[in-house]
Amino acid sequence: MSLKDHLQTRENIERVTRESWKFSRRTILEQGLGYYDAHPEDVERVRSNLEHMGLDASARGVSAALEGIVIHYFEKFFVMVKDFEAHWIIENHVEMGEGLEWLKEARAAGRGVFVGQSHFGGTYLLVPCFMTQGLDVTFVGLFPGPVFQMLKSNIDRYASRWGTGKATLVNVADEGALVPEIMIGALGSGDIVMNVFDENNAFSREVDLLGRSIWGGSGMDRILSSFDADRVDVLTPFLVRTGEDSFRLEMDRHSLDSPDVVQDMYASLGKRVAAHPDQWYFLQELHHSFGPVD
Repeated sequence: MSLKDHLQTRENIERVTRESWKFSRRTILEQGLGYYDAHPEDVERVRSNLEHMGLDASARGVSAALEGIVIHYFEKFFVMVKDFEAHWIIENHVEMGEGLEWLKEARAAGRGVFVGQSHFGGTYLLVPCFMTQGLDVTFVGLFPGPVFQMLKSNIDRYASRWGTGKATLVNVADEGALVPEIMIGALGSGDIVMNVFDENNAFSREVDLLGRSIWGGSGMDRILSSFDADRVDVLTPFLVRTGEDSFRLEMDRHSLDSPDVVQDMYASLGKRVAAHPDQWYFLQELHHSFGPVD
């Protein structure tokens, strides 16, 4: 059994649904750390990945990373089922940065925006954060099983209840979804399109992160090669956790005129990982990025 299977149960989803952020977060964290206590091989994998990246692999550093990985799952469940409390947290506990102006500027000018999302910080809260600012978003992700419908239903309910922008979810797990065509079409129409770039898949290539060579990019350079800087902006947002229920939105802007925009996105990620290694969920799976996908 994996950490995901251990945590993503009907009982836990129902718990997050009925309990407040404070109490359900505490319970999920206890369960996740209990899983790691029983699976030292998973702990060693995280420690090894930290060490490989030149990050703090001490007992304290590993403990913080394990907590961050578990909290990633809690925040996922929260966005799957909560709307009232999610809106309250976003309105009151998220410090918005100047990057939102870049988004609004691009929308006003009719340019598309590629939002390079990573598995860092409160990543699942990014979509409702943008929606709350009145922005429509096309969100591409891998949502197997019932996760897609639960997430879609709650995001739709969120938009309807609070009169926010809307989110169109594109499920990579749907074999019938023409994901590249959808992304290119949306960007060409001047929309905001969000997809992860820090995954290793069949379309990835070697990139540099913190001076280490890994495989990543998720093929986003192939999508972006269809456009130039006059038509599409590129942003990388990071929702940095500043407390148990508070966040700060940091955003970097990149240009398609760059010789390597994907590497630019990794440079932005590297700055955040160096400052807050415990907030990078991918420390659990980073070893899969040490070589190309077969």
